[in-house]
Amino acid sequence: MQGVEILHCNAAIEAILKATYALWNSTVDEALRPILRYGKSDTLGMDAMPEITIVETLQNYDRFCVVITEETGDREKIHFYISEDPRRFRTVFISDPTDRSSQLKKAMENVEDKSKTVSAAIFNPGFLQKWEQDFGKPACITGGSSAITCVRRGIPIFSVIVNYITRQLFLACSAGCYVLDLPENQAKVDLDSVLAGGRKIFFCNVDSLDDQKRFITFMGKSGYKENFIDSRFMNEDEMDKNLYYDMPGGPPRMLYLSTLQSPEHPIGFVLSNGEKITEWIHWLPYVRFARKECDQGEPALRLFEVYQDRPWTKEGILMSTPPSYSIFMPLGGEGRMVIDVSQFSRFCNPSFIRSTLILALSDNIWATRAVNQYGYRPIVFFSE
Repeated sequence: MQGVEILHCNAAIEAILKATYALWNSTVDEALRPILRYGKSDTLGMDAMPEITIVETLQNYDRFCVVITEETGDREKIHFYISEDPRRFRTVFISDPTDRSSQLKKAMENVEDKSKTVSAAIFNPGFLQKWEQDFGKPACITGGSSAITCVRRGIPIFSVIVNYITRQLFLACSAGCYVLDLPENQAKVDLDSVLAGGRKIFFCNVDSLDDQKRFITFMGKSGYKENFIDSRFMNEDEMDKNLYYDMPGGPPRMLYLSTLQSPEHPIGFVLSNGEKITEWIHWLPYVRFARKECDQGEPALRLFEVYQDRPWTKEGILMSTPPSYSIFMPLGGEGRMVIDVSQFSRFCNPSFIRSTLILALSDNIWATRAVNQYGYRPIVFFSE
């Protein structure tokens, strides 16, 4: 990583850990308390505390950077330096401060003594087992989390995710993909300590046709099933047979394709089913840097952008975008992409940008054939 990228990464790690500790050190009652003057009508302390902390920390680090969350995107009009070269745009941090908040809320509501700190409740014996029973396993993937991804010069350079339930930090950057067990004493963590003390995350091989077709995506609200079916990737019967889980978290979803997922139920691909950018932007550094254990220098993952002739919408935003509306823009003659962040300023709230994206293991022959059949665009990022 370049020097400035290391600084950005350390700032993001500092921000996400401050946010995590703010939540962990609050009481369960504070975490569940509605925050009526911040965010939406259903915003709770567990949503507001991490978000406020992340935004404040990153803006203190660089007052010229852009920080996009659902609330900051709605409150502030974001201005970008206009240039024909998207690599000259400002640095952008995109965050989902609390993912799976509805599941985290249900788990917290079951805590009898709500004067306990959140950390005391979460790290109590039996909490993790109950979480996996209610909300899926393994908890290292399904747990409530917080995420920050940095886009610099139009390229996603790193993603940092903290799992609130398993007390783990996940990092994808040019040095590789790592998971670090966070110290119990809340000692300082930075890029060097992640690389020195973390474990490398590797991604799987997928052999059988059944495994290649098994997938995970979000179907939990109206419109998402319709968007999936109209993407023509599978018919409804095939969807019902192959959909492994329909209420996953967003930021850590790509980890279902890693060796962290049970080998008894390998996953062939995950899909952003017309979801908001804060759900899937954190996958993109893994597209660049994920590798298999027998690393041959080749990416372990492949990303494709799905678009439809008559796309569905949510809140007036296209759920699948054709190339002319996409934030992914070819640069140069090799078809490699950058993120055209100038498009963010065209949205009243850029956190509402949506896409339908298929993230598959690189050796998933069935998925590659299926996306090529309909001409869906491969997203391969420009490298500086």
